[in-house]
Amino acid sequence: MHDLLRLLSSHRSIRKYKSDPVPDELISDVLNSARQAPTSSNLQTYSIIVVRDPEKKTLLAQYCGNQPWIEQCPVFLAMCPDLHRLNRVCELRGYKFSDRYLEIAIVAIVDTALVAQNIAVGAEANGLGICMIGGIRNHPDKVAELLKLPDRVFPLMGMCLGYPDHEPIIKPRLQPEVVIHHEEYSDDDLVEHLEEYDRVIQSSGLYEGVRRKVPAPDDREISEEDYSWTEHTARRAASTNPLVLRTHLRKFLEDRKIGLA
Repeated sequence: MHDLLRLLSSHRSIRKYKSDPVPDELISDVLNSARQAPTSSNLQTYSIIVVRDPEKKTLLAQYCGNQPWIEQCPVFLAMCPDLHRLNRVCELRGYKFSDRYLEIAIVAIVDTALVAQNIAVGAEANGLGICMIGGIRNHPDKVAELLKLPDRVFPLMGMCLGYPDHEPIIKPRLQPEVVIHHEEYSDDDLVEHLEEYDRVIQSSGLYEGVRRKVPAPDDREISEEDYSWTEHTARRAASTNPLVLRTHLRKFLEDRKIGLA
């Protein structure tokens, strides 16, 4: 139990991988174990596309925002909410699929996220490193075409897998008092906790260097010492960049017949 808790506490995103191949048997064992993740009503509304082909990984790296670790990693997973299979099941039994509702889309997204986290834990327990890739939603139409995803299936997140070739820092998380509430929600002392967290992040050097910073939406300039988690996070949350907000997703999901009503 202590080993498991230590493993969960030591997660870090890996963006440099050794060229060593990951055995097919290990990938199969991790994926099949992960499939025991909780799933709403046992619907199992997800599919996993395992990508090893170098040319496909090169294209995926481009589609995901030019992230070179996607091209470098031995194995890339596309984690996809899948309502196509439910539609086929309904057709098989002679029913009309009630797919134009937000709830079923949420079910599929949660199912996919739960199995993805299981994969991450299983991979790390076997000495692999992982990096979740939200950039797969930058150009979901191109990803869907490349991976031949049918209607009602869409790429939610990617995941790089491979043996780590570096040891990045373990990012400090917000204090338990900020995210864990007992009996009722409370943000008492939130400002004080955030100020303390800013100091922790600042001392870690996490956002040092221009490339690690988010541009301010109003072009304001602040000192290096003032840039920490709250500034970084506020800039990200206040961004009006269409690519950051991925404003294209609604039309993409509607075109894919994903319920949004």
